[in-house]
Amino acid sequence: MFSPFEYKRPQNIEEVFDLLIENQEAQIVAGGTDLLVKLREAAKSPEMLIDIKELSELKGIEKNNNQIKIGALTSITEIKESSLIKDNLYLLYQAAAQFGCYEIRNRATIGGNVVHASPGAEFGVPLFALEAEVEVIGKEGITKYPIEEFWYDVGRVKLDNELLKSINIDISQEIKGSYHRISRVEGMDLAVVNTALVKKDNEYRTFYGTVARTPYRNIKVDNILKDKPFRKETFEEIQKIINENVSPRASSLRASPAYKKEMVVSLLKRCLRDIGEIGDDLDV
Repeated sequence: MFSPFEYKRPQNIEEVFDLLIENQEAQIVAGGTDLLVKLREAAKSPEMLIDIKELSELKGIEKNNNQIKIGALTSITEIKESSLIKDNLYLLYQAAAQFGCYEIRNRATIGGNVVHASPGAEFGVPLFALEAEVEVIGKEGITKYPIEEFWYDVGRVKLDNELLKSINIDISQEIKGSYHRISRVEGMDLAVVNTALVKKDNEYRTFYGTVARTPYRNIKVDNILKDKPFRKETFEEIQKIINENVSPRASSLRASPAYKKEMVVSLLKRCLRDIGEIGDDLDV
């Protein structure tokens, strides 16, 4: 049961900063789908919840020149239904389509998913693969980080009395991309493993989720995809690299380390099929 706490709904970003500075233990609420779970498990509730869900300046999807900007408070449903996303960043559409259920997609936000920084977060591997940049806003203004610098450990991101403002993705080059995940059951279950692939020109970026503390990339794998023909022996080599270089948590309740390592490579093949790199008839 929750213990009593103050609930605040600021009308603008400046009010948020004032509340954060005055209440160091305050918790931000965006969609609340992750926070509510934490509150149920916590021995003590925060003294204050700051609900920012209605701050319009942190919402929306727009294209400016060669960049797509996604506001941190944009809902998963809005991402799923956006023609800008589906036409330019299809792997984000795939992630949104597999995210939770209808009700959760309407409430949850992409910013909340990123700030929660779970190893299997739906938008982790696709945003890392896309080389996304994040904008953070604080009292002193806006700071920009590559997502790999911003999201640096399990549950840890670079925020200090600040808010995630937006996620920005460069689309100056044609992007071919795909995202796939495996869960124990259909529907709302968290990902057992997930994989995202992006191809620009002849360069590949592949990231794997739940096999490390943050979305994991191995440059050797991407170089193999670039330089070698897609055949059975190629993927056996990739599997060997993954087996030797990642150590998934053995205490995971969802899958064994061996299963996770095998499945991320299986999902890589699905991603390659999606973007037309290998055919359905190729035995790999």
